[in-house]
Amino acid sequence: MRKYLFVFGAILAYLLFCSKSCDSSQQDDSGLQEAELLKTRDSIINEFESDYLSKNTLRAFEVKAKEKLADFADYLNIYLCKSMDDTLKSQTGKMIADLFISENTQFKIRTSKMNHEKSLTIKALLSSDFIFDNDSVHFRFDSIEVENHLRKIEKSAYTGTLKFYQTIMDYPSQDSCRIMTLNKKAEMFVVKVNKPFGTDTLQIWRVLLGKIE
Repeated sequence: MRKYLFVFGAILAYLLFCSKSCDSSQQDDSGLQEAELLKTRDSIINEFESDYLSKNTLRAFEVKAKEKLADFADYLNIYLCKSMDDTLKSQTGKMIADLFISENTQFKIRTSKMNHEKSLTIKALLSSDFIFDNDSVHFRFDSIEVENHLRKIEKSAYTGTLKFYQTIMDYPSQDSCRIMTLNKKAEMFVVKVNKPFGTDTLQIWRVLLGKIE
């Protein structure tokens, strides 16, 4: 979506610059330029605000959902490290929350062969009193694939399912490493959200993660 905003801004800046530099013999084209600019703007708005997404657009959102799931594993490794700088940890917590459709979204996670799987909400994970010693554990989400493609469930929402492997690398000492791999599934959603666009507020589509189990 940022690409479209950038393209639109570039077109707008270009046309405004040209309109200032043209001499009187070129001003006859100003009406045509303005019409083209309005047409481009309307095209971008239609892309953002459409109630239906094309198959190609949905496939692109699925790729983005897989990227966000991989990001979640990276963010977990940062956030759950007790030795991490507080400023970076706080920023990472915001980035984690931004990946999910709700702070009440639940996910199941297992930290090592020695521990049972825990079920947490994103809110609980990010709460200040949540204690989790992750200094010797590293997470990786591998082989992320689409299990169920995105499908429309209501006017402003699509949902689908990803499948992947949660790999846990536990380092009980400097000379040993225990590795465990679990089969996992994650919900993905594409929903409309409000987005400032200049002086306007548009409803645009955004991909977010849901429950992980």
